Amino acid sequence: MILLVISAFFSGSETAFFSLSRADVESIRKKSGEKGILVRLLERPKRLLITILTGNTIVNIAAASLAAVLVRDICIRVNFPQIVGLILQIAVVSFLILLLGEITPKFIALKNAIAVSQKASMPIRGFQLLVNPLVSLFAWITNLVSNVLGIGKKRLFISEDEIKTLVEVGQERGELEDEEKEMITSIFEFSGTAIREVMVPRIDMVAVDENTPIEEVISLIQEKGHSRIPVYRERIDNIIGILYAKDLLPHMGRHQEEKLNKLAREAHFVPESKMIDEMLREFQQEKVHMAIVVDEYGGTAGLVTLEDILEEIVGEIQDEYDTELPLWEKSEDGILEVEAKISLDELNEIMEDDAFPTGEDYETLGGLIFHSTGNVPESGETIEYGNYRLTVKEVTNRRVGRVQIARLSPTDEESQE
Repeated sequence: MILLVISAFFSGSETAFFSLSRADVESIRKKSGEKGILVRLLERPKRLLITILTGNTIVNIAAASLAAVLVRDICIRVNFPQIVGLILQIAVVSFLILLLGEITPKFIALKNAIAVSQKASMPIRGFQLLVNPLVSLFAWITNLVSNVLGIGKKRLFISEDEIKTLVEVGQERGELEDEEKEMITSIFEFSGTAIREVMVPRIDMVAVDENTPIEEVISLIQEKGHSRIPVYRERIDNIIGILYAKDLLPHMGRHQEEKLNKLAREAHFVPESKMIDEMLREFQQEKVHMAIVVDEYGGTAGLVTLEDILEEIVGEIQDEYDTELPLWEKSEDGILEVEAKISLDELNEIMEDDAFPTGEDYETLGGLIFHSTGNVPESGETIEYGNYRLTVKEVTNRRVGRVQIARLSPTDEESQE
């Protein structure tokens, strides 16, 4: 029974040690320091594995040998056939070692890897020192066999969750700035973001009709600060090209003006469902900086630029023409004021609450407000949604601009119920 307990200890230790993720190891290192016994064991995983397998093998052989001797003596005393007794001994011992010495302890260790590995580290380290010559011999032999077979070092991969955990630990230890953490996190979200989530929506697009005089276009460019402007024929759903500001310079001050459709370059069209990582590669391959986003019916849904995509990684990029209008602001009393175009996912992250879920027909705060009211709200109108009061601060051309969000007081919540 004692040998079975020791066998279980070695089996459970093996599973516990090698089930630890890199994030777990980093957390243990943070608590125990670089000189902790467990940390030192994990720094040399090959020697650790050889130590555990050596101990487990010795114990299992000893248990089987002892059982064989006992069974033989019993068979002689009771005049029982030794071959039958040996077969029974092999079956019983194998069953007990498999159940109590392997499966059960490994299952327990798998569920409690950190706790088991911490408690087992000191006995394992002591046994490692005891059998160190044997461990060194086995390590040398395995290295020799690996070299003969041409087996190189295995590359270790870590999961996305482990990297995120390491980033969190790095931020807590002060090794990463908040901006660096946000940038790394954004990279993981990059491939799961569709163009429609980052594009300039149709209503915010700055575009010109093909018959617009060049002087007016130049004034518009100076006013808006854009270097590229879509050109349409009759309606914005019919984009015929992209006009570059630099292409207008040779035509400034001329009496006979060129038509914009002759100056515009070919437009690049993409569906709104395309992912932004694919869009970035497409921008690189096509060597363009702007694309027109079309909806499922072929109409213009908006436009997307290279800057819009890069901002998903590095955050807002302000140039000399941008006005500093924050997407959200929070006052000292906890009241939040946001742009209605903010996505509900981002709003929930800011508020650290899942109070505003997305719907089938909307993904922004403005869409949620329209869905809740059923009409175009007026400036100053308030809406109670869940535990929050939404106050529309600005409405322009039937479009909600800024919205104030405040948590309802307990009295308000009771009256709402």
